[in-house]
Amino acid sequence: MLCRALVLVALVVGSSRADAQGLSLRYGVATFGDVEPLREATAIGACGYDYIEPGLAKTLALPEADRVEQVRRMREAGIRIETMNWFLPGADIKLTGPNVDKVKVRDFLERSLTLAQQMGARVIVFGSPGARSFPEGFPREQAWEQLKTFLRMAGGIIESHGYGMVIGIEHLRKPESNIINTVAEAAQLAREVNHPKVKIIVDFYHLTFENEHPDVILSAKDLIVHLQIADPAKRGFPMSDAGEPRYRQFFDNLLKIGYKGRLSIEANSSNVAGDCGPALKFLKEMAAATR
Repeated sequence: MLCRALVLVALVVGSSRADAQGLSLRYGVATFGDVEPLREATAIGACGYDYIEPGLAKTLALPEADRVEQVRRMREAGIRIETMNWFLPGADIKLTGPNVDKVKVRDFLERSLTLAQQMGARVIVFGSPGARSFPEGFPREQAWEQLKTFLRMAGGIIESHGYGMVIGIEHLRKPESNIINTVAEAAQLAREVNHPKVKIIVDFYHLTFENEHPDVILSAKDLIVHLQIADPAKRGFPMSDAGEPRYRQFFDNLLKIGYKGRLSIEANSSNVAGDCGPALKFLKEMAAATR
């Protein structure tokens, strides 16, 4: 009986210590607006971030000499690429509608995913509103099926080459895209695609804009491979939860599902070097206070 009691005490103490440690995350900065993390890797690394999330289509479009130089400076800063957003260029690639060019799409996927693998990316964020939004008058159901075809193609290419990344479907607010606007819809699409290389991300900014409750994280926990965040009011770097209770709900739910992945700031900033430090401090405080 004494031994059993001691075991129970140890379990309780161990559990308390785990809770006290809070949520353990890796933090990064993503391409958005004027924020170009590959270009600003030195400042981001100096702030203490773990990785950067440059735009895949943008990085692919860089002249090779520029890309090589930016990667060199990134490595000197002691930081690396772990995720990439801006998957497809909306002006050149269309995934829905009557004029989808599957040969062009596959060619872009082959080239972009090869570069992502070389860069070390583990998650490719599929937002790409210009590429995925369907034209007015086109059946939404048909566009949905076209996106499933695209995602299976992308997953198949990753799998056939033995690449180490997954695709994370991003839900986008309605002003940016007319399809996949909630976490629930992203999860539904991923489950219908049913491919091991196709999962979802959760973006706090889009979630709050669409008034989706943070509890949706609980039902999508088996699919979530990445997170993005911005201040809901100004879409800037998050620095305070004053007046925004959903921050607390968001972080607490991440602890409940046992999430141990990455969180990228995808937000506006005219002063990355000045904003990145306070934002990282705030995010770490929110994670440490999870319960």
